Amino acid sequence: MNETDQSTGTAPGGETPEPKYHSFSEALDAARKDAACIARDAAPRLKQAIQGAAHDMAYGAAFGACFAACFARELVPDGLRDAFRRGAEDGSNAGQQAGSEDAPAVEPPGLPA
Repeated sequence: MNETDQSTGTAPGGETPEPKYHSFSEALDAARKDAACIARDAAPRLKQAIQGAAHDMAYGAAFGACFAACFARELVPDGLRDAFRRGAEDGSNAGQQAGSEDAPAVEPPGLPA
């Protein structure tokens, strides 16, 4: 793989290899450019993966909510559904009557001693 001798740092011909960078700032600049290039290449793939995950999560949540509602609707008998509907209407009517001006004042029950 690497053609240098690890113990002495020399190439097979006996000469020392030429350093790739001559200064620390040159090495940092090259690393910055390499990282920016790799990030530019990876960004579209990452964006696509995030969009796909968000789509799948939204689809799963919507499917789960609709499935649960439809399943509950099929599971509850028609008579019970009608009773819930009538109870909701009666409760709404009672709330409207209680909020009117001519409704009798109702005192809450007292607390036990």
